[in-house]
Amino acid sequence: MSQAGLEGKLKKVVEKIFEAGYQIEGEAFILLQTLLKSSKPEKVIELTLEEVRKTPEKIFVDKETMEKVYAKLSFLEEEVETSKTQTPTLTHEKVEEAETGKDVWHPYAKEVEDKVEVLKDPTKFLASAGDLENFNRYFRDRFKRLLKILSQRMDVRGYLTVGDVLNERNGVRVKVVGMVSDKVSRGKRIFITLEDFEANITVLIQPDKPDLVEKAQQVFLDQVICVVGFKSTNSLIVAEDLVFPDIPYHKPSRSKEPVSVLLTSDFHVGSKAFEEKLVNRLLAWLKGKIGGERERELAGRVKYLVIAGDLVDGVGLYPQQEKELEIKDIYSQYRAAAKIFEQIPDYVKIVVAPGNHDASRKTLPQPAIQKRFAEPVYQFSNLVMVGNPSQVRLHGVNVLIHHGRSLEDALVTLPNVNHHNVARAMASFLKVRHLAPIYGGKTPIAPEPRDWMVVEQVPDIYHSGHIHVFDYLTYRGVWIINSGCWQRQTSYQKKMGITPIYGVAPLINLQTLNLTPIDFKTIG
Repeated sequence: MSQAGLEGKLKKVVEKIFEAGYQIEGEAFILLQTLLKSSKPEKVIELTLEEVRKTPEKIFVDKETMEKVYAKLSFLEEEVETSKTQTPTLTHEKVEEAETGKDVWHPYAKEVEDKVEVLKDPTKFLASAGDLENFNRYFRDRFKRLLKILSQRMDVRGYLTVGDVLNERNGVRVKVVGMVSDKVSRGKRIFITLEDFEANITVLIQPDKPDLVEKAQQVFLDQVICVVGFKSTNSLIVAEDLVFPDIPYHKPSRSKEPVSVLLTSDFHVGSKAFEEKLVNRLLAWLKGKIGGERERELAGRVKYLVIAGDLVDGVGLYPQQEKELEIKDIYSQYRAAAKIFEQIPDYVKIVVAPGNHDASRKTLPQPAIQKRFAEPVYQFSNLVMVGNPSQVRLHGVNVLIHHGRSLEDALVTLPNVNHHNVARAMASFLKVRHLAPIYGGKTPIAPEPRDWMVVEQVPDIYHSGHIHVFDYLTYRGVWIINSGCWQRQTSYQKKMGITPIYGVAPLINLQTLNLTPIDFKTIG
């Protein structure tokens, strides 16, 4: 399309927004210009306006909503194309046996070879000594890795160091990158202290810019950002914008074969609240023994099971834990877990990462569960043990596995985020490109030579647990999923007002990337 044609189309779409009684944010306008060349902008705006109308107080069409709609449309369009070119293969056939008269179940996934590639695993590379030099090296590595990601953004190019900004004359427009070492609110104003290897400077966010204030409220301590603004005095910048490393809009990879991954976490084997009956239903479903035709078909496509930590409940992790334990030693807990794996079909590849209840160190990053404690689990040939966090490629689809203990820090930091919408907190980690940005909070982080918590490669699926709540969303083309648990409410959760969602596991078709929640409390 010619430039004049693009401009005419853009004008038409913007007029539609104005006619609906809304304005358009600057970032959303820039995104809209890009969408003109690659999609049907009228459809994107139509659906975006439907989403915006759901929030009566909104007056702007924002970038985040538009991206969400665009991602959903892309998924639907690609699914249609896939359905046109693929010949559906039934997971199981109904074959009448002459002697018994029973159906024979033929799981599709059994005939497909697994394709597992471990892309990132800290297990064999952890070497922290915990001295002062290690801490300095750790934060330098974090800064360099995030700076590299941030500097690839067009709106960050030409940035200055903090020292360079301090030497600039007052009144000059500047762009500076640094790590957030402090953030305080004074009245309606927010002050951020930004530092790099050589110096620090104060950033002021004025209350007359509500969008900027909202963005500043989402800033974590110890994250790396770019500040755009004017140098007011020798050591103060008045901010116009804050730029996060963020992930670009991502077109996810897909499998060429219609196989699926079942995502789950937090079994807590050994706990009195462990839902053994529901786990038995999960195992029966995987073997095609329960469920209707549709449920059995879904089960037959399961090629991968990914467990994002807390396989067992552990021992001695909090005061008087033994009162809540059915199995009171760690070795017996893993023996019980091994009996679960024993019943999983051997053609299903199992990927297990540790959580804070498992037999691994408690500081992040965590190596894989220690074999000396979990030897019965290690005997299975279809098992892959990885650390926390890790990234694996399953049939071509990149899955980021992160147990999620650092989500506790995010939940007490971010506005309008809680245990019931935890996927939003996970999205914030992708925005800052770090899975545990706050150092010194509830989450213990080891000062490793390399910061393994930096999200350098954008995943197709980001899977976490720990919070015991099933929640999901898509952000810039990435599935973000917290997979719930297999443990009823504990005394601690009751005290904290947390209601766990247990016995539900999300199933992702790796070819279409469709998500299907499987509720084992209701499956027939």
